Amino acid sequence: MMGELDLAESGTRGSSALDLATVEAPLLLCAGNGQLKLATPSATALLRRVAISEQARALPVDLWRLLERTPTGEAVEWRPRGAPHNVLGCTRYSAGQGTYLLLMREVSEKHLLQSERLRRQGLDSTERLVASIAHDIRSSVASVVYSACFLEVSGATIAPTALSETVKDLSKASATLQFTVDALLDYARLGPNVSVPVPLREVINRALGSLSSHYQGGAHRLRMDVAPRAQWVRGNPLVLEQIFVNLLLNAVEASDKPRCVIVTAFPVLPPRRPRADTSFYVCVRVWDDGPGIPEDLREYVFDPFFSTKLGGTGLGLAVAQQAAESLDGSLELTDDASGTCFSVFLPGCEEPQ
Repeated sequence: MMGELDLAESGTRGSSALDLATVEAPLLLCAGNGQLKLATPSATALLRRVAISEQARALPVDLWRLLERTPTGEAVEWRPRGAPHNVLGCTRYSAGQGTYLLLMREVSEKHLLQSERLRRQGLDSTERLVASIAHDIRSSVASVVYSACFLEVSGATIAPTALSETVKDLSKASATLQFTVDALLDYARLGPNVSVPVPLREVINRALGSLSSHYQGGAHRLRMDVAPRAQWVRGNPLVLEQIFVNLLLNAVEASDKPRCVIVTAFPVLPPRRPRADTSFYVCVRVWDDGPGIPEDLREYVFDPFFSTKLGGTGLGLAVAQQAAESLDGSLELTDDASGTCFSVFLPGCEEPQ
């Protein structure tokens, strides 16, 4: 077997050579073409676990090509064919004379945990989205049912003015239903792009409604201050709601004491390359009085799976940033010595007439 041959081979070297039999780390010594020369016992066992035969005399061709394309010292992750759930992490270092030392590790469990985090985050987001859509549809359907019943019961005796108002109510509720369906299809990227004027206070209040277990009952306090010209933004209301759900949840998630969250909104100059139909943007800042984010971790806050909270998925901020960018906006971490502050920049618009 590879381990037996390599270890015997390593024992024939001089006393100054490294005896791989005494090394606990999973290390391989390879020639420049991927041929295996020496291996530690743990490396042999690791290759066996990720479905590389003990009889192999060379690394799989696709793994070696991946390592050749990657600068030495940088880690790669590789999935063997036929065993997609096994993931091997590998870093290549030059060992001189055309040979390379490979430091390996199995990262299959890490990927399984990431998949589970994605699944849980998806379920949480789906539950909140379904609750929001159900609220919209239920209100509109109730209006349609009420108006239809009124027309059925009153029939010929209804006054012209009442008839006109009832028809208007039916038309408005039907339009709301159509709009909700269009926004949902756009959210799922199954329909045309939806970019409409959205009242900022309303969308933030809807986000708060889906986080009632965190903000109601005095658990945490929220204050909102929206400047006159920042009352309306443009975008898909469902996407906007998801942005603020993630930001408001991030402000209080895993906190062991009540927090104060302050939301402020004000108009700002557009970015260097604004959309043609956008004359100004609205900056929405979500601040909380928590401990803040250490300076050495700030550059990682939008990385998927990065979280400073115990049990956090590390996906909320990454999702919110992508959502803001899909609306031709952006999401940034703002410097603040007294807490944590995130700034969302969204296309602004005037109140529709």
